[in-house]
Amino acid sequence: MPFSLLQSLCDIPLAIVDVETTGASTAFGDRVIEVGVARVEGGKLTAQYEQLIDPQRRISAGVTALTGITQEMVAGKPIFAAQLPAMLSVMKDAVVVGHNVRFDLSFLNREFQRSRLDMVRELNGSHVIDTVRIARRRFGRGGNGLQSLCRRLGYEPSIAHRALPDVTTTFHVLDKLLEPVGGWGISLCDALTQQGGPMRLLPENPRESLLPLELEEALEQRCPVMMEYLDANQRRTQRVIEPIEIRRYKGELMLVAHCRLRNDRRNFKLERIVQLSKLPDDVQP
Repeated sequence: MPFSLLQSLCDIPLAIVDVETTGASTAFGDRVIEVGVARVEGGKLTAQYEQLIDPQRRISAGVTALTGITQEMVAGKPIFAAQLPAMLSVMKDAVVVGHNVRFDLSFLNREFQRSRLDMVRELNGSHVIDTVRIARRRFGRGGNGLQSLCRRLGYEPSIAHRALPDVTTTFHVLDKLLEPVGGWGISLCDALTQQGGPMRLLPENPRESLLPLELEEALEQRCPVMMEYLDANQRRTQRVIEPIEIRRYKGELMLVAHCRLRNDRRNFKLERIVQLSKLPDDVQP
């Protein structure tokens, strides 16, 4: 269902989406393990959907450490194609919203393809709103991870790094970001302007690099960040690193970074990275 750019957001259904995945890259065959969708109408949450999904492949250790989703939890759950009709019932005929939504859409698009469906056609070529893009124009680049941003805007989530709770957090972030520019009465056109312009379901450049937000920003800004990492004994460790680049090595994705703990350039397996976060002000160089 096409929407007029002059319609206000309170007159347009929104579908806020978030996915959890086996790892960081669709190019390496990573899959969706959980999907969460909430429908917003009139500025209020009206419907929601969440489902664990059998990815038919191994979940990386870092993802399990961050989300708590284990291989045993997804065993016997529906594959993506089997749950797709239920997910679409909440997503269809709505503007799609997400936090760093390009990442989520890249995984959804690959899953749609595996299900022999065209995502753009199924979602009627919907407009897309990305709360990261709005936040970057408002606050600058860096430090716009969902958990950091929501607290900056005065919302404290009870659960993080699961699909539906992160969808709920994204809803509150969007609500707060809209407040100073007209709230839910803002037109779709003006909402798209807040993020720098229109955005579609698929990027114009199909080779566009898509990474988790904190990793993308760390590489882009080349500034030190705190990394939580699983060592060879599966122990969670913390260290300050200065990211340099992502490389493929022996079939794995590696983050090349200067490690302050070792005072040397080191290679870190992406699948063992639990999370990256901005350094506290008193730890900044």
